[in-house]
Amino acid sequence: MKLIVACEKNGGIGYRNKLPWDKINGDLPRFKKLTDGGVVVMGKNTWESINKKPLPNRLNLIVTKGVGFYPNNCLTIPSIDCIQDFNNAWIIGGAKLIESAWDYIHEVHLTQTFTDYTCDTFIDLVQLQKHFKIVAASGHGDHNYEVYQRL
Repeated sequence: MKLIVACEKNGGIGYRNKLPWDKINGDLPRFKKLTDGGVVVMGKNTWESINKKPLPNRLNLIVTKGVGFYPNNCLTIPSIDCIQDFNNAWIIGGAKLIESAWDYIHEVHLTQTFTDYTCDTFIDLVQLQKHFKIVAASGHGDHNYEVYQRL
């Protein structure tokens, strides 16, 4: 699986179940280009944070043990273990799902902003430093795009 995530320098990815920033220039078009036509995997809180609307032109997998109504293009699964063979699936958040999936992730696409934001949800950047190597990076003023591969 692949992880695509944006964070600030301390690993902050969210605040009150929303992104802590209004916009990181170019990040959403990059996200769309990379995930378009594929499978995106998200936790229930991430699903709720995108207003319970499936991302278009993608199969949306929502990891939840709960039941509920989910529109077309969405499936629910009880745990990340159900999809470990999906090499081209993209984990898109949130922090709990990412934490449970580190062992399955073989590639990380990270947007890292240098701006400080108030965050209450974080990813463990130590996992990235210990188990992955950077294979590509490009600077864009207030943020970098970085690609990592598992060691």
